[in-house]
Amino acid sequence: MTTATATPIIHVFKEYNIGKFKSTKHYEIKTVTNGTNQLTDIINISKDRDCAQSMPEYWIQIREDNKWKKPRLTGLFKTSENLIFKGDTEKKKNLLLFRFSKDAETLTIYFYSNFYTKDLRTLLQTIN
Repeated sequence: MTTATATPIIHVFKEYNIGKFKSTKHYEIKTVTNGTNQLTDIINISKDRDCAQSMPEYWIQIREDNKWKKPRLTGLFKTSENLIFKGDTEKKKNLLLFRFSKDAETLTIYFYSNFYTKDLRTLLQTIN
């Protein structure tokens, strides 16, 4: 699959419990476009505490059976675009792009199933 034919499953999340936690934001799913939910209905995004050698900016964790699942799903790494981060699942089987709104109350996750690339230029243009 080439970058031009990669179609993401788009998950839009809204923050809840705004301001309740200092270094973690909680989000709930609002819409899924181009497929079915590949994540969970509730996620959290937390700041990295310099615990991983890969040094992501943030971590995403999904909620299953009323518990936060360990290990975390993926780290969120900076891209060339402000407010857009990248990550992956299943050892680079699936690419994820995370786009935060300016106030970070809306998080859009682009889930590219069975697709991964290091060259994000075209993908960033299509979601920006």
